[in-house]
Order: sequence, then C-alpha cells, then structure tokens
Amino acid sequence: MFPRVDDLRTIEFGTPGESRSKLIDFILNGNKRATAGLLRDYEKEGEPVEFVGECLAMVDNSGHHAATLRVTRTEITRFIDVPDEFAIAEAEGDLNAADFRASHFAYWTGTGEQIDDDTLVVQLYFELLSHRLRTLQMNDIDWITEACQDPEVVRWTVAPRPYTIENARSFVSGSSGEYFVRVIENTRSNRPVGVASIHNIDGGVATVGYWVAPWGRRQGAASTAIKILTSIAARLDGVHSLRAEIAEPNRASRSAAERADLQMVGLAGKKCPDGESESPALVYELGLPLT
Repeated sequence: MFPRVDDLRTIEFGTPGESRSKLIDFILNGNKRATAGLLRDYEKEGEPVEFVGECLAMVDNSGHHAATLRVTRTEITRFIDVPDEFAIAEAEGDLNAADFRASHFAYWTGTGEQIDDDTLVVQLYFELLSHRLRTLQMNDIDWITEACQDPEVVRWTVAPRPYTIENARSFVSGSSGEYFVRVIENTRSNRPVGVASIHNIDGGVATVGYWVAPWGRRQGAASTAIKILTSIAARLDGVHSLRAEIAEPNRASRSAAERADLQMVGLAGKKCPDGESESPALVYELGLPLT
C-alpha cells in the first residue's frame, strides 16, 4: 500500500534528496502540474489509480506533508504514446514527448525498471491547493481560543459563549464528539486559519462543517478544506455523499460550499445557529466518486 499522511494517500516526487527537493520547488514555485508513474507500481502495491478530485499529500524528504495536490485528470497510455501536452505540463525541462521519453527512460532504467514502448504509464495532472488539513495539536489551543472570540465564528457555530481557553483545551484533546476534526493550514505560511470536520456519517452521508478565523478569510480556505474532506470521505467505506447544512443568511459559508461543487438541494427541516437565534438550514450535497 502507498503510505497515508493526514488521511490522504501520499505522493512522492523523484528520488530522496536533491531530486525530490528540486521537483517540490517546481510545484510550489513553478508551473509543474503533472507527473508520470508506472502502472505496474500501482498493481504491485494493490492501489487504484487516482480519481479526478482526489487529494494527495505531497511529502518532502523528511516525510512531512509539504502541500496538498488535487487530481484534475488521469490517463493511462503506452510509453511511446505519451503526448507533447503531458511533457509540457510536467515542466521538468522536456519540451516534447520525445524529450519525455528520453529523460524518463534514463530515470526509470536507472532505478532498475524495464521500459519499452508498450510499458503502461499513468499520466497524472493536478493542481496545487492553497491549504492542507492536519490533525489537532496541543499548540493549537491559543489560536483557536483567539479565533473563537470573533463575532462571525460565534454567530454561525455552536461554540460555547463565552469561549475560554479551557473550551479550546477540551476541543483539542478530543472531546468535541465529531467523527473527526482537522486544522486548516495555509500551505505557504504554515499558519493555521480554521477548522474543518466531518460531524457524523449517517446512511452513507458524511455531514461536514467548517469555520475560518478572521486572518484566514478570502483566501479559499473553506472551499479548499471541503475539497479535501470530499476526497477523504470518498475513501471511507459505505460513504456515497457529502453534505453541509448551512444557515440561509450565511452567504460566505454557502459560497464556499458552491466553490467546492456542492449543490443546494433544499431545506434541511431544521435550523442552524444565527447569533442569539436560529435560521432555516439549507442542504448542500455532492455525490462522491466511486473509488
């Protein structure tokens, strides 16, 4: 099996050392948006090829989750049939398919692989996400306490009022009652900016929630978190749909759900927090891909 980090399958580039560091830099600071793998490696590990929309944890030389990549397209072709388009998207210096074949033949045979024209190659296209999800840590207590003083966080969530450091300590220690909770972290700054969770799973439907601190807003944090939760939920046994129940006046949360491809399907038949009162809840849903 491929290793897992932060609930995601990992993706490693090049060989450990300078090669991997260089390729990660191409992704973080350049325009590398594709990578190639051998189909036989998937078969050897008993792993399916990535599905469109799947999120992958890109790991560095130390195994750290450096960034999250989201698959936008996959194709399997013979080695001889890899197109110019892919060679350019891979952005490793190859200008066309002939360059790709020469460089990758040298790389793969150098690692002991037998490569010929009929070798099946997985072409993986991806996008770099602005944020990643990680597990809660004890050093999250202070910033969560600060964020939960914000009027918008208080208005739309069930966070205790007033929110104290003891509330944060209890939350971080795992007393929230959620299926699981993750911190939303900015990829470039490494700063935590919010929380995303799967509240529960009922009848194959995973219900999610999220909030973003004032310093992390208008940067795509919430919609990115939903995309990652979608990928995680798709690999949970028996889960076929993702759902968010959002207070009707909460335009920011509704927009985040829509940017993550959830569709509004109607009223929830319940209400959501809206400050000191409640508002009707709208249901947003997304069917998950078969994995």
